[in-house]
Amino acid sequence: MPEPLKPYNPLDRVELGRSVERALLARPLSPLPPAASFPGAGLYAIYYLGSLDLYRLIAPPARKAGEIPIYVGRASAPGARQGALGLQSTTNEPALFTRLRQHAKSVQLAEEHSVKHGEPGLRLEDFRCRYLVADDIWVPLAEALLIGHYRPVWNVLIDGFGNHDPGRGRTTQARSLWDMLHPGRAWAAQRPEAQKSPHQLRYEVNAHLSRFRIPDLDAVPVIDDEVQEAMDQEEMVFDLEK
Repeated sequence: MPEPLKPYNPLDRVELGRSVERALLARPLSPLPPAASFPGAGLYAIYYLGSLDLYRLIAPPARKAGEIPIYVGRASAPGARQGALGLQSTTNEPALFTRLRQHAKSVQLAEEHSVKHGEPGLRLEDFRCRYLVADDIWVPLAEALLIGHYRPVWNVLIDGFGNHDPGRGRTTQARSLWDMLHPGRAWAAQRPEAQKSPHQLRYEVNAHLSRFRIPDLDAVPVIDDEVQEAMDQEEMVFDLEK
């Protein structure tokens, strides 16, 4: 006998996350960063459209522009973890715009480094983003689905952008994998090198992207160790915003 169908529950946590995920993916592609500041916190996805061989498998012409994110993340409202928002659904501060601008600055510094050294590298003009101002309650659910569905290479292999300068008191902290692969940020260059070399990282990126398959967004993704570690990394970034 076939198993009885589970009744559809529009308030199921996965359904709520899925609705936010799809709302983000329906947004138009914008420059990175967007042209004008805007208030609010929420969710975003970043896409690479350039010709760098390292990411050729997720960029045109291999894929449509905006088909596969290279990174997804969220920007929280200031004070969200402490409940300082009260009953507000988001913030009037430009938290999401500020996060996208930070990422754009990191890419720009990597571009300047590659130009200075005459090497192929990232170019800011080759990036686009989608962003969605959303209620803080639902954003982590959608982020988990996005990471599980797409396994973006900068989430699951390159530990994100490693955005924050650890400060003078933590000079022994290793450089982030992103900075190993795309050098340019001066403070990161002062940190010890990570255990993985750029050569090894490029090999792993190619292997990861070679395994990629377009996900079924109707299916609940498998949250394996790779995805869980990426989600934990995003949670660490969230904690630094407190």
